[in-house]
Amino acid sequence: MLVLLSNFTRKDNKELINRVVNNFSNGKYNLAYVPSCTDSSRKYYIHVKSMLNEYGNFQYEYYDIDENCDSIDFDKLFSSDVIYLSGGNTFYFLNNIKKNNLIDRFRSYVKTGGNIIGLSAGAIILSQSIEIAKFGGENICEIEDFSALGLVQFDFIPHWNMGSHNIYELKHFSKKNKKVIYTCNDGDGIIVDKENIELYGSITKIDYSL
Repeated sequence: MLVLLSNFTRKDNKELINRVVNNFSNGKYNLAYVPSCTDSSRKYYIHVKSMLNEYGNFQYEYYDIDENCDSIDFDKLFSSDVIYLSGGNTFYFLNNIKKNNLIDRFRSYVKTGGNIIGLSAGAIILSQSIEIAKFGGENICEIEDFSALGLVQFDFIPHWNMGSHNIYELKHFSKKNKKVIYTCNDGDGIIVDKENIELYGSITKIDYSL
């Protein structure tokens, strides 16, 4: 199961939470927390754990694929029941994933039944390409190859409720690139379970074919 979130709030969509909880209802699950960049103070890690506790009974482990990637046991990471991909700069995050040669490992992980929860940048990376991240983020590492994990067949725009995106530009991007785009408010989300796409909350679909 893939869970794409915009951001946590104090009033996350109850149906979304219940759906995830029901998927992880048979005991305690090992969750690998993968930050987009090094979080030396672990401030975001601590916050996310407090929010994720609503979604399941998880045992957490932190895997820094940025500054401390040399010390990571990647076999252990990819044996986790769930992998959480954090928010942050999408371009920097993808660069770290590619730097550690993890694209194929993520694909194999999901193919063999692994679960991923991605938030903001961590959700965008699940798509075929992160080019759409230019609408809300800066390519700070100047990567030229935007190909990503390719685990979902649509593009994802988080934080739609923040009003930072132009719907007409997104429609043009959709038609030009022949891509379906889903916009998502904070507190809402999308679940992809095999071939099924489940929408929770205020989700807008931009379809190039319409």
